[in-house]
Amino acid sequence: MTREAELHSEYLDLEPSLTRLRKAMIEQLEHLVASCGLTLGVPIESRVKTWDSLVEKLARKGLRPKCLSDVDDLIGIRVIFLFQRDVAPFKEAISETFSVLSSEDTSQRLMEAQFGYKSEHYVIKMPADWERIPSLKGLSERKIELQVRTLAQHIWAAASHKLQYKHEDSVPFPVRRSIYRVSALLETVDLEFSRVLDEREEYVKVQAVESAKDDELNVSVLEAVLDELFPLSNKDRGAEDYSELIRDLNNFNVFNRGDLIGLIKDNLDEVLKSENKQVEMRRSDDDHDYLMNRGESVAERLDRGVFFNHVGLAREALRAEFGDDEVNDWLIRNSEEDFDFLA
Repeated sequence: MTREAELHSEYLDLEPSLTRLRKAMIEQLEHLVASCGLTLGVPIESRVKTWDSLVEKLARKGLRPKCLSDVDDLIGIRVIFLFQRDVAPFKEAISETFSVLSSEDTSQRLMEAQFGYKSEHYVIKMPADWERIPSLKGLSERKIELQVRTLAQHIWAAASHKLQYKHEDSVPFPVRRSIYRVSALLETVDLEFSRVLDEREEYVKVQAVESAKDDELNVSVLEAVLDELFPLSNKDRGAEDYSELIRDLNNFNVFNRGDLIGLIKDNLDEVLKSENKQVEMRRSDDDHDYLMNRGESVAERLDRGVFFNHVGLAREALRAEFGDDEVNDWLIRNSEEDFDFLA
């Protein structure tokens, strides 16, 4: 039997366990992102390297592994965040949760005036004590390559891969100026998003101190009021559609902080009764397998005794104040897309 045939046989033996591990890792990483309150730019990407792709890589790089366990990227996972600030806490969570065999920040390869591919790369293994879970038995020695980047960095990576302009030396000289400009613009996107988030947080702090009742509703004022008056356990971080709720509140003449506080306080008992009713009703329903945003299932929320998110609770206050028929008629007539059942 040739060496390639031996490796192919080993690959076929490994493939089912690699697929199991890939699925398990995606589930755990989704929970990790949600528990840290981070914001994905796109759903987590993953793949098990195909045999053809593996053969091509070994040939291209002249690699002759003694066994496939020596290959770091048989399982590849990519986590893409919307904001740069989410990368650091995620890196810390990865180090605390998994066995990190190696890590690299590819931006460290670049000189100050150079452009190029930027991403955080890790080779990790799942913790050995996860072997106690029957579905994960035998997987703790398998390596996973994990890439972490922002959405702006991902746009650059995808474009440069298509153009084959990953490095400065590969770019024709007449094109370099335009490439520099694109690279700088994408890096600026990350920097400006960070600035927006900092300014927004400062604004929220000032509003919390001043908190005038005649403050006109905007997403920051709305979030602050809902966080104050509704249980935080109901909040669906990163998935609350405050802008749509402002439109609904304005339609029913709720225009400022004082109006909103009055609406919620006057109807809070009814809102909480509706929440409890939904929890009990849904707990008796077996159809809980569909997933919400950020990787948390309906069943998991019900186990915590919550159903509506904060926007959903606010709409329940509107229903209690103005009646189901009038509110539902407004929502149906002004819906641009299917409403999230939680809202």
